[in-house]
Amino acid sequence: MCGIAGVVGRESREVAQAELERMLSALRHRGPDDEGTYFGPGAAIGMRRLAIVDPRGGAQPFFSEDRRIVAVVNGEIYNHAELRRDLERRGHRFAGGSDAEVVVHLYEEHGPAFAEELSGMFAVAVWDSARRKLVLVRDPLGIKPLLWRRAHHGVAFASELRALLALGDVPPLNLEALDRYLLYRTSVGEETICEGIRRVPPGKALVLHADGRTELLHLGQPSPAFPQLTLDEATEELDRRLARSVERHLQGDQPIGVLLSGGVDSGLVLHYAASLLGGSLRAYTAGFPDFGDEGEEFAVTEATARAYGVPLTRLEIDAGAAQEHLLMLTREIDEPNGDPTALPLRAIAQRAAQDVPVVLSGEGADELFAGYPGYDEPLVVGRFSRWLPMALRRTLAASRLPGRGLAARSLTPLGERYLGIGMCWQDGEREALYRPDVRRMLAGSHPGGLAAEAFASAAARGGDWLRSMLQVDREVWLADEALMKLDRLTMAFGLEARVPYLDRSVVELADALPWNYKVRAGQGKFVLRQVARRHLPARAALRRKRGFPSPISRLLAGPMRDFAYDVLTGDTARNRGLFDGTEVQGALGRLRGRPGQDGRHVYVLLALELWLRQVYDVARSGAAAKADYGS
Repeated sequence: MCGIAGVVGRESREVAQAELERMLSALRHRGPDDEGTYFGPGAAIGMRRLAIVDPRGGAQPFFSEDRRIVAVVNGEIYNHAELRRDLERRGHRFAGGSDAEVVVHLYEEHGPAFAEELSGMFAVAVWDSARRKLVLVRDPLGIKPLLWRRAHHGVAFASELRALLALGDVPPLNLEALDRYLLYRTSVGEETICEGIRRVPPGKALVLHADGRTELLHLGQPSPAFPQLTLDEATEELDRRLARSVERHLQGDQPIGVLLSGGVDSGLVLHYAASLLGGSLRAYTAGFPDFGDEGEEFAVTEATARAYGVPLTRLEIDAGAAQEHLLMLTREIDEPNGDPTALPLRAIAQRAAQDVPVVLSGEGADELFAGYPGYDEPLVVGRFSRWLPMALRRTLAASRLPGRGLAARSLTPLGERYLGIGMCWQDGEREALYRPDVRRMLAGSHPGGLAAEAFASAAARGGDWLRSMLQVDREVWLADEALMKLDRLTMAFGLEARVPYLDRSVVELADALPWNYKVRAGQGKFVLRQVARRHLPARAALRRKRGFPSPISRLLAGPMRDFAYDVLTGDTARNRGLFDGTEVQGALGRLRGRPGQDGRHVYVLLALELWLRQVYDVARSGAAAKADYGS
């Protein structure tokens, strides 16, 4: 696990070296154990390393035997042992025992398609000096980040946005990405919040040639054909694959912890890990006991840890700590993120890093097995549609009577109305929020189109309605919000987070299961709960989806209200010229009346403004200072 960065196409080695040093300095938190660099004609490539597998012999970059191929890798390759054996039979020679060293030899065999052989979480940069091309690759689900930009007649890449901003020449804000951020609570898709800085899409290889050409290659990992499984057979197979996945995710030479909530996902991870590691495992949880019924959450979490003899560290977050975490995480998270679950996640990551360098997380289970509320909405709408004639549905949708929302949804195709779980500022709300000149510049922007495209793509491949909904949340939410947040807030403390549910074998099985194994009787993750019944205490196995709690509406309506008001209505925010001050004050004022929805609305604006101040403004002032001094 590490942070990677590089510059290719620079004529001056001295300039490229200086730029690489600035980027690696910005990534130091991701790899406090070591630094490795390569400087060759036209390329400067490096990494910061957190040593987990082969701490003594896993230094990067990696080289082919003839040293024409150079690679840096962020992540873990879980099938490296099998790949290594096959590559050695083909005559390849390895310099050390690192899992990631297989990458450079696989590239020799397969070219840019090498990642089709990998099972793991990874972001890879390969410099092919003979062919003068850079290959950037990201794992199929986007667990590990990788960004790039054109800069100074060349290309720069890095694990985080801040490293690319450290080059200077800070680009303007991308208003369309800002529009997507307000809708989805994160800037999703290839484009980031900064013009010209882009993400490598999950499951793709971006090939950048010396002559300026770019190719974006889809890395196919075809799922094996599954026989039709009964529910009992599917439960047994899922149990077996999850156990194997957790075992693979325990590889390494360092102690390991588990991020534990009171639910099914992380509870099962704890079960499998504890059966292999016993008392050497540690668990961590957090909550806000002053702002809700956290007693039940803590009680269930403690019962789960106690059942396996795993020591549990419990963090209780008060209002003062919540505000402090918010101020820190909006800088550490690297890109704007409006999901308030970042508050407890940061607290847990900070504490866990004092004990262990690796934690396991239950992230991804909801997007595989339909764990979020609302996945049964099409069933509810379908029953409503069969019960009420079309004419009455139209009349009800146009009225102000109770049930009009359900009627309106029944008249809109699912692929148009489903925008994913993270929706916040809707179309009309955003238009009113923007100042007139911003509204004009965004005329024609349609951020919901990303979700519609993902839905249509899944439907075209023969997916059922639930698979299409899950595909939206994988493409729009999982990679660019949930996994991005997990990666940044753990790596901020030099902590590696692993996600066993997103192992290739588990994903393949989940994708093969019919919808009614996932959603049944108004409850999601049905087959996963069948597995949980085998292993977890009943209170954990039967609980509805909660995850780490974050009472952001009560915090913003109470002890953090003055702070939010000062940040969002002060001169700095007003002078940006993005949002209408009356609309912002209206959202703040509604917190006392109906805090549930407006709390999320306000938090999205607050997180954005704090990111702009602590990351974007700082980068711009640094670039201006360099320009002033001619450096």
